[in-house]
Amino acid sequence: MTAYKAEQPELPQPIEIPAARRASPDHIPEGIPIASPTISKAPPVTPASSEPSTSAEPRMAIPISKYIDLCRTLQTLTASQSSLAQEMAAIRARQEQMLTTQAQHTAILRQLQHHLDLPSTAEHLTPTTAVPHS
Repeated sequence: MTAYKAEQPELPQPIEIPAARRASPDHIPEGIPIASPTISKAPPVTPASSEPSTSAEPRMAIPISKYIDLCRTLQTLTASQSSLAQEMAAIRARQEQMLTTQAQHTAILRQLQHHLDLPSTAEHLTPTTAVPHS
């Protein structure tokens, strides 16, 4: 396995903007949305209610760190499931190809047997019972 070192992008350095070029809220033209950057990795916390839950499932409080760990685990499991589903689809496609090839080979064998006036292999087979391995 080859390990690759991730290149870290250079972080922008703070610069001083002259006071004349600074925008103030009073000078922002109308129609331009003002977006404040809000980055939240934590889910919204719902306050505890004294009312009983309408859900059939009981409520349970867990620490946010545990919730984040569970979310990461769910993402990992989802990715693994997707990968396995793709692999299974590839295996099924290969299996279908093999069955098609087997059917073609069987048809060719029967044609050869008929052409050479040989008895078919089905006539030579004797019924056997499978013995299970212990």
